Amino acid sequence: MKLDHIAFVAQSLEQAQAYAAQRFGVELPAGGKHPLMGTHNLVTRIAPGVFLEFIAIDPEAAAPNRTRWFALDRLTREGTLEEAPRLFGWVASRPDLARNVSESPQHELLEVTRGDLRWHFFQRSDGEAEAGGCWPALIDWAGGQSPVGRMQEVGLRLNQFQLAHPEMPGIRAKLQGLGWDASEPENRYVELSEAARPALTLVLDTPNGLVQIEGGGL
Repeated sequence: MKLDHIAFVAQSLEQAQAYAAQRFGVELPAGGKHPLMGTHNLVTRIAPGVFLEFIAIDPEAAAPNRTRWFALDRLTREGTLEEAPRLFGWVASRPDLARNVSESPQHELLEVTRGDLRWHFFQRSDGEAEAGGCWPALIDWAGGQSPVGRMQEVGLRLNQFQLAHPEMPGIRAKLQGLGWDASEPENRYVELSEAARPALTLVLDTPNGLVQIEGGGL
């Protein structure tokens, strides 16, 4: 089980590009469209095996017959994303996902596509973050090959990803039960700590210097 990618939610991809230009000093590469969810994204590699994603509702897509992932429906409705994109949470890769998780009224296992990419995705059925964003959604790329190796780098480097939660010992134990090993190269960037409330802190090396972004709890 490894850190796969870190996700921001945005009002639009245009807003995401403006945010990246101002905060990071970069232009983000286009990703693609997710027909199942009516969303699209921007993606860039930020470390070996790890990418950064900005995701938004695709205005050209038909509304899906389900709640969109990453709480985009609620956050858009509430106006949470009007001022700027927000750091939402993270996604961890887990091989043989279909055999290692169980669907329930609270969780679902989806088959998702983006262009020629195929993957399984395990999330809360309502698309909301778990544990304030400290618990990841889970992904299993078809063929076991993440597309991160083909993604463009634009000068962003992952420095640290901090996850803080009042119940972190339980979260850590649950992660380890799914195969989390803190010594894996991708996982060395992740710091798990106890705190009074759930919070995420992303630290990136950028053309604009070291940038720290607070998030989670959405």
